[in-house]
Amino acid sequence: MAGKLKNCPVCGKLFAADPGTRMCRDCFVKEQETELEVTNYVRDHPKSKIPEIVENTHGTEKMIKRMIAEGRFQQVGVNLTYSCEKCGAPIMSGKFCRDCMAELQREVKGAQEKMTLKAEKEEEARKGHGMRAKELHTKKK
Repeated sequence: MAGKLKNCPVCGKLFAADPGTRMCRDCFVKEQETELEVTNYVRDHPKSKIPEIVENTHGTEKMIKRMIAEGRFQQVGVNLTYSCEKCGAPIMSGKFCRDCMAELQREVKGAQEKMTLKAEKEEEARKGHGMRAKELHTKKK
């Protein structure tokens, strides 16, 4: 069964997008060739940084960061890093380093706890209005 028709985000050409396809076949083949070029450059220049790789290949910074996050350079024996979006520490995957990720998780957990507490207080306030009169009436008998 053919996929959904989409426009390629790279060239704009209409193509049948199967699950997992991001672009048309032609652009996919070109991207694979560029990734191979980047991989070969990194293998030959293992101490290179992202700007240098971009300058000396047809790869983009976004592509190289994705390749790093996917562990593609580790497969050729090179450990490249890019910067954490919050603090700038070197990372090999994701958008944040472990410390920033832990801090964000603490912040989210704290916000969830506040929201839960607020919701519980609101629920208790709602319950208290009608129930109190009934309790007083029951106690008088």
